[in-house]
Amino acid sequence: MKTIFFVCGGTGGHVFPAVAIAEAIQNLDNSFKIVFAGRAAPSMEEKLLSSKYDYRIIKAVPLARNSIKQNLLLPFNLPSSVLIALKLLKKEKPKFIVATGGYVALPVMLAAILRGIPFYAVEPNAVMGVANKICAKFAKKIYVASKTLGNPVRKMPENLPPPEIFANNKKFRILITGGSQGALGINKKIEQILDRISANENLSVVWQAGARHADALAEKYNGVKNVCITAFLDNIYAYMLNADLIISRSGASTLAEILAFGKASVLLPFPYATANHQEHNARAVEKEGAAFVELDKEENALWEKITDLMNDREKLDGMCKKARELGELNRRAASDIAEDICSI
Repeated sequence: MKTIFFVCGGTGGHVFPAVAIAEAIQNLDNSFKIVFAGRAAPSMEEKLLSSKYDYRIIKAVPLARNSIKQNLLLPFNLPSSVLIALKLLKKEKPKFIVATGGYVALPVMLAAILRGIPFYAVEPNAVMGVANKICAKFAKKIYVASKTLGNPVRKMPENLPPPEIFANNKKFRILITGGSQGALGINKKIEQILDRISANENLSVVWQAGARHADALAEKYNGVKNVCITAFLDNIYAYMLNADLIISRSGASTLAEILAFGKASVLLPFPYATANHQEHNARAVEKEGAAFVELDKEENALWEKITDLMNDREKLDGMCKKARELGELNRRAASDIAEDICSI
């Protein structure tokens, strides 16, 4: 059986594209054995991957952007990580490797170069990450999210009944999501306009405030009837599918899913993302007319953006159309990459 080695980690923006490509390859040729590599628990990649795929542990140390002292250890830590990766590749004997970015991928790509194993690099973000930059010239091929390729995304469900709070489709339905940990910048801006949201009976809002913030916010605003404040959403796709507007950060994976559902969005990029890649992701979508962008540090204009779209259905529909066009590329990207890799 031929083995394909996938390496990814750090964020869902690296993990979910890898899963999408792995599934697409298996759909094309189920003779391949898929092996994933990532960090040990409690990493998100082990949590997401180890129950479904063969999973191997890779030691990896991130670049500390705010600590020169910590970075002084990198020349000593990286060789040991590469050595572990070399031993792992010798044992697994993969036919090739697919790396979707993040610092976890660096030692594996370097080990692949040393062992002469072909590898393919996938870059989900608008700005290429450090690991891919270092190893790009040695890759057999690099797949970069663009107007012609898109960002690999898992197959999105097409028919999900609306959650109870979104059951009334005559109301303007908004999903606000900062992820499972929440987004403080988004939460602050929503608090500033919550009185106007609560005063509008035509609005129905689900606010995923995150585990660290939801309880306090729910207690503070328990009298607001048209807003559901929660830490988690068990079936977030049902909310995304049935929302009229999504307010969110702009990580590669989240943004790819918003576009795959063909939804208009207001994007508030995480200001401390590596190389400011979230703003670059958001600006690329804004340029295509599928989203509004607002920075955490900018004056709060969320209410104006919401009412603009709520009162102008033609503009909203136009943004959704643009999102669907971009999303179609994302929906095809995994199979396009899989077919290309398998043909090579």
